[in-house]
Amino acid sequence: MEKISNNPDIESCGIFDLNGLSIVSIGNKTNLDKISNSMHRIIDENSKQFLSLGVEPIECITLIGENGISLFWPLKESSSLALYVNPETNLGKIRKEVNDLIPRIIDLI
Repeated sequence: MEKISNNPDIESCGIFDLNGLSIVSIGNKTNLDKISNSMHRIIDENSKQFLSLGVEPIECITLIGENGISLFWPLKESSSLALYVNPETNLGKIRKEVNDLIPRIIDLI
């Protein structure tokens, strides 16, 4: 988490269990809880549609808003990673940095 949170464009980051409960977080926990709960709900309610579109497994969900960007990575079957980043950030750079760290995060979980 420290490597991820060292990026000045990342305002908050956290790892959540399958039930959406925070395992570890840095930054605004309230925003992260909202992101995690919303993304889990999106995946649960739309899993059949995702399968029919051929986008399973979901690697990353991104929601772009005027005040910030939410990114969500399901990790294995038991946890997830949520980020809240600056709206002007380079999303490709953030995704690359996080994707490079995900295998290590999964190993530690």
